[in-house]
Amino acid sequence: MDFIKVDDAACKRDGMCADVCPTGCIELDAEGLPRQTKGAMCIACGHCVAVCPHEALGNSNLDAAGMLPLPESLPDAASVRGLMLSRRSVRVYKDTPVPAATLAGLLDTARHAPTAVNTQNVAYAACADPAKTREAARLCIEWLRGAGVYPHMVAAWDKGRDAALRGAPAIVVAHCPADYAWGETDCVIAVSYLELFAAASGLGTCWAGLLTRAAQASADLARLLAIPEGSVARAALMIGYPKYRYRAVPSRRAAKVTWL
Repeated sequence: MDFIKVDDAACKRDGMCADVCPTGCIELDAEGLPRQTKGAMCIACGHCVAVCPHEALGNSNLDAAGMLPLPESLPDAASVRGLMLSRRSVRVYKDTPVPAATLAGLLDTARHAPTAVNTQNVAYAACADPAKTREAARLCIEWLRGAGVYPHMVAAWDKGRDAALRGAPAIVVAHCPADYAWGETDCVIAVSYLELFAAASGLGTCWAGLLTRAAQASADLARLLAIPEGSVARAALMIGYPKYRYRAVPSRRAAKVTWL
């Protein structure tokens, strides 16, 4: 059954849809009209529909209602660079919860991050409850205690200082099926999307590597995070409102580049 549908009257025969298809699902017939190729393997990336300026092509593998219009204006390169350079790893937060609706907005952006062959295998555990986030931090420390590693972090916790999640009121953990080969890559890309949008939204974040590792090893923590059996945590962020505002961009080493 054909999943590509073309409005021949609206089509301008420009071949754009065929050019952008990553798997060669579309070819042009003798009249220059796009047609579905024999044995086509569509990954539902949406490029063919998104690129057509005439709305002449449809793809039944896509949720038409889920297609979003392109924003009328986009930030210029200087603005994007400014956001990326000003992002900091925030480890001191205000005692202000992050609304669940705000987290939902971050996740709605992260779901548009690219995934290998558009598999979209990334899932999330999101917590906007500071008490549950605190419990996640405690379970991280208990895992460290049992493993006998990072004793300074355990000692800090015992003295009342959260060295695991830094007192962040919210967390997001990206997970995927354990046997999915591109899981770590896809999860890290998705969380990077979320991190940058969080910064643009006035939130502070910090990559929670300890939470990721502990969720992989601690059944109690995986259970708290509702990570299903057969899936594994691959990336995590602590999230909250920054207590302080940074005034400068710290220096970094020059990029190590080999030009070819």
